[in-house]
Amino acid sequence: MTKVSIIMAAYNAEKYITQSIESLINQTYTDFELILIDDGSTDETKNIINHFSDNDDRIIPVFNEKNLGLTKNLNKGIALSNGEFIARMDADDISYLTRLEKQVEFLKNNPGIDLVGTASIDIDKNGMELNKRIVPETHQQIVNLLPKANPISHPTVMFRKKSFSKVNFYNVEYKTTQDYELWFRAIGAGLKFYNLQEILLQYRMDDTYIKRKSFKYRLYDFKLRLHGFKYIKLPIYRYYYALIPIMLGIVPDSLYLLLKKFDPRAA
Repeated sequence: MTKVSIIMAAYNAEKYITQSIESLINQTYTDFELILIDDGSTDETKNIINHFSDNDDRIIPVFNEKNLGLTKNLNKGIALSNGEFIARMDADDISYLTRLEKQVEFLKNNPGIDLVGTASIDIDKNGMELNKRIVPETHQQIVNLLPKANPISHPTVMFRKKSFSKVNFYNVEYKTTQDYELWFRAIGAGLKFYNLQEILLQYRMDDTYIKRKSFKYRLYDFKLRLHGFKYIKLPIYRYYYALIPIMLGIVPDSLYLLLKKFDPRAA
């Protein structure tokens, strides 16, 4: 059995996907399969995927006839996977070469942990470093931050497939913030999380990042939190945390960027 299955979905990702794939095929840990899903791209993404899969039999290319969106693709990739561990990766991010090795080692040495993420570095469209993305370390620290903000950087995670099968993986009703919704359900079901404090991934922040954080997105986040709070049995008097995304959604972009500097996950 392949130890690790990496799930990557790509849509019109020709600008960055070569860097992303190369950061995986050059990993120091080599016992993996990369399930690489092209989600109906209209640019050169499909040709790039074919080039790499023709030269590396660890890459399993999947081509969707129509665009399914990230959430459905994640579940599709997991359904096709053979690994004991599932690792996430986005088509515009870059994994450090020891990422898989260190996460596999941690999960093997800590059988009571179901998911391990890592710290990361935000980079701009040109690959220039912006800031460090800090994440809480222990399970309890992660639980404490969960109602206020997403405590896990999604592209950094590796989790036990068997453990997350208990909560049916990603909820297809959530086209965005599907990771945050999953963390609420998983933690509510008793799964244990941990974040390595070492930086093992570069997280791409392109020009459309603020636009994606629209008020519609914030309202979606608000509703998600109200739903998620029930899973972790958050006291009603702490439900005001759900207003955080609404407040961020109504401020000007310039003020939003200023407020982001006070985010406990950034340094």
